[in-house]
Amino acid sequence: LKLLFKATLHGFTAAAFHQRCDSLSPTVSVGYNASGFVFGGFTTQPFSQSGQYVNDDKAFLFTIRGRNLMKYPVINNPYAVYMVANSGPYFGNALAFFTGNKPVTYSNPGGYYNFTAEEMHGNDLNLTECEVYQV
Repeated sequence: LKLLFKATLHGFTAAAFHQRCDSLSPTVSVGYNASGFVFGGFTTQPFSQSGQYVNDDKAFLFTIRGRNLMKYPVINNPYAVYMVANSGPYFGNALAFFTGNKPVTYSNPGGYYNFTAEEMHGNDLNLTECEVYQV
């Protein structure tokens, strides 16, 4: 694992994320919240600012709670990852880290990855940390 980005060190900004992570792959993105949830996503596709969705049949989301790991595979492959300039890692239209340069998670369970907000992050959308690793 190679740490590419750590929000508390580099800033909770899309610009800092893209400067350090664009064009690198595969990656795992990990979010932490004050409720003790650890959650994130994996993609084989390099991040960019193209404004396009990209296909990745190997993408998945995950949450770790204590000793329990839950994995949520992508269910709509052509929309696995959203390459958007004003956000950190963005998986489908399902889970995004620090949208609008704020330490807040965007969560929309359903059509791209099958998870519940309670399982994923306990409905606590305030990030205390976000890390991106190249694997």
